[in-house]
Amino acid sequence: MTKRAKRTAYLIAVHQRRETVRVYAVLAQSAAAALTLVGDLATEDMQVEMVGSLGHDITRRLGLKPDEMRLV
Repeated sequence: MTKRAKRTAYLIAVHQRRETVRVYAVLAQSAAAALTLVGDLATEDMQVEMVGSLGHDITRRLGLKPDEMRLV
């Protein structure tokens, strides 16, 4: 029996000039992995930063899947 990797829902903010800040919930094994997932989709003029995390109950209610990102 294999043990599932522990994942946390990280909140990643995406800043872009003259736009509203968008915050995504990303279910990943580490903050670096979450930043990489969002950063890979960002363009050069966007800044990406981690701003927090979500609790287990909220993550479950959102129905996040591993390595999925959702606008919150």
